[in-house]
Amino acid sequence: MSDEFAIETTDAGAAKYTPVQTSTMKKGSHILIKGRPCKVDHISTSKPGKHGSAKCHLVAIDIFTGKKMEEISPAHATVHSPEVKRVEYFLSSIDDGFLSLMDDSGDLKEDVRLPESDLGTKIKEMFDSETPCIVTVLSAMGEESVIECKAETQK
Repeated sequence: MSDEFAIETTDAGAAKYTPVQTSTMKKGSHILIKGRPCKVDHISTSKPGKHGSAKCHLVAIDIFTGKKMEEISPAHATVHSPEVKRVEYFLSSIDDGFLSLMDDSGDLKEDVRLPESDLGTKIKEMFDSETPCIVTVLSAMGEESVIECKAETQK
């Protein structure tokens, strides 16, 4: 029995987040709250009391939905910080609500949805007017979203 297998893509199995101590979190850091990647907006730490350790109260904004989320954790506890990537692509086309994007090495990426917000309208208008467009894609925890679009400047 000799079956042939073709492996097209591989995953190293690396975690999509890293453990960090709650007391080391700062405004602007990323944290997982209820499994969602969020950016810390505000952090306050209470002093240790008679019956317990110091607590950190984190207020964060979900980086994909914009929802405000809160977490209270002991200062010495470990929380998860997601690996957040920000990549710029050149917009080559728009097909059925999906963007066809090209990175610096010429590889195509065609699985990013056109946003339904004002940003999506701006991208569509720039594409229709044939303005060269650079799109910034944010990715974390297996999700991707377009967060910015700007006209390409000649180098």
